[in-house]
Amino acid sequence: MESRKVEEYKSGYPRFVALLATHEKFLLCRRFDRLRNRVLLSKQDRLSVLEMELDLLDETEASRGFLASIRHDHNKKRSQVMAQIEACLTDYDEFIKRTSNTFRHARADGRDIANLQNWLDGNGCIAKNETSYLAHAEELISVAPNPDDTMMKLEHLVESHLIKFWRDFRKQKFYDSSIDENIYINKGYLVGRIAQGILLTLITFILLAPVLVCNMVTSTSSRIVVVSLSTIIYLLTLTNLTKSKTMELIIAASTYVKTYPTLKPFSIRELHELGRGSLLNFV
Repeated sequence: MESRKVEEYKSGYPRFVALLATHEKFLLCRRFDRLRNRVLLSKQDRLSVLEMELDLLDETEASRGFLASIRHDHNKKRSQVMAQIEACLTDYDEFIKRTSNTFRHARADGRDIANLQNWLDGNGCIAKNETSYLAHAEELISVAPNPDDTMMKLEHLVESHLIKFWRDFRKQKFYDSSIDENIYINKGYLVGRIAQGILLTLITFILLAPVLVCNMVTSTSSRIVVVSLSTIIYLLTLTNLTKSKTMELIIAASTYVKTYPTLKPFSIRELHELGRGSLLNFV
């Protein structure tokens, strides 16, 4: 059964949600950072007030036995305050957990935000005050699972160039979700395959180019320079294309350098003659 195109749905929310359903990355939500902080501070202050009430009850307690045993504490006011504290702590912890989960979602891609805004501006089927959430780009998150960030960047780059230089690209069957010529919703594998090919080519070049260069030079110092520069380029590539943490970069650099056997035959005397004691870290 052939799926309906976006324009075949009735104007308004039926058509808008049909558009959102064509691409999982279009499902964007606001985090409401300011409101979350306001609620968090309110809950935190409520606990602070209860804490002071409990401290005051303890300080003014006439019966020392009540403070020495929970079982024999017959101070009803303290029991009420403790119950309130427990309820507030449960609510406080749950709110923190929900907020933490919300912030784990990836930020919305600027391209997806722009695409939705352009579509809304061109169709005008939804009240503007109900789509104003798109104006808060710094708070928008994507509910969809986080994709490979590197692949996503490459796919965007490939798709942009295909649209620009291949006139019939828009007419391919994997762009049939909409009849609007200004809407590009890719559901095919062509863009992904090309992006994968580019990424594999880049990885192969970064890994093998230094090996080939090292085999063509005989100077020890030249080989060290080649490996050092290639390591820097490798780490810069990882930093720009991925969201690598500091320790991950250190491990990646160590693993990368160890792939070159050209450094291992170096003796301590050779390293001393080069005056590069710091290069021991690469051996």
